[in-house]
Amino acid sequence: MDIEELISELIEEEEELGEEEALAEVFKLANKLIKLLNEIKSYEIKEAASLTIIKELVEDDEILKGLATKMLQDMSYGMEDNYMS
Repeated sequence: MDIEELISELIEEEEELGEEEALAEVFKLANKLIKLLNEIKSYEIKEAASLTIIKELVEDDEILKGLATKMLQDMSYGMEDNYMS
């Protein structure tokens, strides 16, 4: 099953699921996505895929853009422990 199929399946199931169940499903899919990204050998492709995912997630939401920017800045300064709990 590829990423697009997983996303389509999630969207179809979202209407049937409650908010907590949908969030749990998103978390499971995100873990699968991270595993797939880690299997990519090319750093450039991995970087492009990661940035594309971030862009798709934040879209035009200014709050999410700010949070993603802050998180990336923190991680670049070695403070990623704040996000790993």
